[in-house]
Amino acid sequence: MVKLAAKKIGRNDPCHCGSGRKYKDCHLPAEAAVRSEQLRLRQAQDTLLPKIIEAAQSIPDEFPPAFDRFWNGKYEYGLEQLEKLNTVEDRGAERFLTWLAFDVCQADGRTLVDQLDDAVESGGFDVDPFERQLLTQWRQVRLRPYVVAEVRRGKGLSLRSLFDDAMYEVADYGASKRLSPGEVVVGHLTPADTAPGAAAPTYYLAGAAAQLTDDTAEKLLEFAELHLADMRRRAPDATWDDMVNERSEVLNHFVIALPQEQRDPTVMERIIADGRIGLQLTTESVAALLGRVLPSDEEESH
Repeated sequence: MVKLAAKKIGRNDPCHCGSGRKYKDCHLPAEAAVRSEQLRLRQAQDTLLPKIIEAAQSIPDEFPPAFDRFWNGKYEYGLEQLEKLNTVEDRGAERFLTWLAFDVCQADGRTLVDQLDDAVESGGFDVDPFERQLLTQWRQVRLRPYVVAEVRRGKGLSLRSLFDDAMYEVADYGASKRLSPGEVVVGHLTPADTAPGAAAPTYYLAGAAAQLTDDTAEKLLEFAELHLADMRRRAPDATWDDMVNERSEVLNHFVIALPQEQRDPTVMERIIADGRIGLQLTTESVAALLGRVLPSDEEESH
């Protein structure tokens, strides 16, 4: 059956709410205001991020330790090296600066985004009201992994959180042209405008994101679980939010350890094995810390 397009309401048509009044005298002004706010928030998304990245570049003293954390010692910090990373690590410099702004706690325990949001009141960071609205929402944004659930070419895509299966609608037209279902994105999702009637805002990919092949999701989750299990040694109630707040850089450690030329499942197995050794965890201890029952234990219980 062919679905007919909804007829557009004219200004002088009866309002859709059934009030009997003309649309222009009833719901049109309010709906026009909502559409205008949506547009302004989308525009603010594009203007706010460059301001944040520029601010990140103004704290060079933070670069060396943060650089070593993010790249896991793979590269020695230097401004020339930072520029080269955009080529050798697929926009690596931009990925690093985005992580530095959103994830790294400064000496006062706040991230740069936190500091910028707090500085708005004193005039220390110049933003318009729509940028300010987004900036406050972005204080909780961290580097996370997502699986591409659906792609609408040239329009947007749906991402599923690798950690909790939450779904996100993403209005990234460029990403919708280069990503395919099943692939993994490791990046920062920033909320912006909320469409009328929608239960959640529309999200955008902030800055550059790492794009992984569709065979990496399970192994990336297994690698991340090692770090969650390690945290639960001292904090038994640690959650995924706690993990990304404290050590989101480990997601990039997995990314940079993958082969760039072709798929190699043995590399991912080695990454996990090395991670388990480095954290001094056994398969049994990981299962216990995550509250799982190993298959052998299940068989013995029957």
